[in-house]
Amino acid sequence: MKAEADAILKWLTLGKNGRWLMIFDNVDLDMRSDDEDTQAYSVTSFLPAADHDSVLITTRLPSLGEIGESTEVRRLGLDQALELLSNRSGLPRSSSDMKKLIQRLGYLPLALVQAGTYMRETKTGCSKYLHLYETSWSRLLAEIPRLCDYENGSIQTTWMIAYNRLRDSEPAAAKLLQLWAYLDRQDIWYELFSRGSAGCRECEWLHNLAQSEIKFKGVMRSLLAYSLIESHQYTESYSIHPVVHDWCAETISDGKGDLVATALSIVGTAAPHDGEADYWLLQQRLLPHADRCIRKLDEFDLLDQLGPVEASDAFHNLGVLYYDQGKITEAEKIYRRALDGKEKAYGPNCPFTLETANNLGHCYARRDEYAEAEKMYQRALYEYEKLLGPDHPSIFQTLNYLGFCYARQGEYTEAENMYRRALVGYEKIGGLDNPLIFLTLNELGLLYADRSEYTEAEKLLRRALDGLSKNSRSIRPFTFHTINNLGLVHSFQDNYTEAKEMFEQALVGKVTVYGPNYLFTLETLYNLRWLQFRRRKQAQKVFYGTKKSNIYRMLRPRYL
Repeated sequence: MKAEADAILKWLTLGKNGRWLMIFDNVDLDMRSDDEDTQAYSVTSFLPAADHDSVLITTRLPSLGEIGESTEVRRLGLDQALELLSNRSGLPRSSSDMKKLIQRLGYLPLALVQAGTYMRETKTGCSKYLHLYETSWSRLLAEIPRLCDYENGSIQTTWMIAYNRLRDSEPAAAKLLQLWAYLDRQDIWYELFSRGSAGCRECEWLHNLAQSEIKFKGVMRSLLAYSLIESHQYTESYSIHPVVHDWCAETISDGKGDLVATALSIVGTAAPHDGEADYWLLQQRLLPHADRCIRKLDEFDLLDQLGPVEASDAFHNLGVLYYDQGKITEAEKIYRRALDGKEKAYGPNCPFTLETANNLGHCYARRDEYAEAEKMYQRALYEYEKLLGPDHPSIFQTLNYLGFCYARQGEYTEAENMYRRALVGYEKIGGLDNPLIFLTLNELGLLYADRSEYTEAEKLLRRALDGLSKNSRSIRPFTFHTINNLGLVHSFQDNYTEAKEMFEQALVGKVTVYGPNYLFTLETLYNLRWLQFRRRKQAQKVFYGTKKSNIYRMLRPRYL
């Protein structure tokens, strides 16, 4: 065989023998890897010495891009995908269901070829195939005919071969691929594991992976070498194709509750506290991973997998994540699980348990279920006073929550009493050095505004704004909430110019912090639009009967 190859290479190098193209197809076995595969070979040893014609190599190995000019073959465009699927299936390409199927399969050519082959041979339409794909993935793939024009018969076989090789040569990469099935398919980056691995004390391979970014990138390089994932240099993150993600979930990771528990613990532990710089940005990155985790909650007993302490702590952190991102229904569901776990792990009266009870109360308050919220707050307040004494910040924080609850129900005297107690308490233990005092100042200021005591309201809000500008530990978004609230106070007094200035300043800040479509941003945008509407109506001398207190109740930011 070698003699024949040498003879061919010699003939190709002759100047008179031009106009040839040599193709090396599917060169996917790396000679440089640690596992010695008998089928692997060095492409360079079979390249002609002459350069007067062309060599084409198709490969999933990034290292071969060093040989010559390389071009990454990206996913198909929509027109190409429609043509491919239509030709394979025999169905017209104008179908809207065909576009949905193409999108679900991520424009992956081989996945489209497999789908089209199955649909043609079984007379199945796009909508039915998509339904089978979503509900009976494993059985469907088992019935898809072997592709005669593809060496391994199916793309899934290729992935399994790659996985088995990784399991032998780079176990951490194989384990990460399994774990990835229970994380979102997009935006995997080093800090997710460097922060989150602390919650997985028994997972040695994960701790090794998170030890250094160099180790992490080495593992990701192994996955890239088999084209199982994609890298995104600008964000320094990685993603996995949706069909590969489906394959991981249905084959190498199916039914593994320990992986779900690990994924949940990683995301929960990585979730930032509101005192961290730019915490809301990290929350937004973590949210899709949290969504992927909680979809699996009902399938596994994670209290048994993680233990009640670790599981309840992870649930609590995910509850904070969902609440801060305005997903109140999800937050309540998670907080209930966290509270149940903490009552078992710590007892019903432990401060850790009471913190979760308070947070569950926030969910009720955000949905205007004040009676339920008050129960949670009163429970926490009673136990805090018994356990921690009269001057603990947790007590003042809970008083503030109760004040909010009373104010929203129109019980202003009770609300003022709660806010005043909280304000005196914060001043006693540190004043403006405690960022939570600014929440109390805002709430008390809005309470006075609702009672038309505008001078006192503005005084309290100005005090909060002044303190926020001086306090290096203060939460940056809180400044924009305070400016927004000053705008409300001016709008109630028909000071349109001042109100507009405040709302616009708050809006710019919130767009910068949260983005244009986040709840807090939209609240300030609504305030600005309402101000413009009200001014226009007053100019036209048109009366409208919305009470100020109802407007205040509707518009004020709810950031407990």
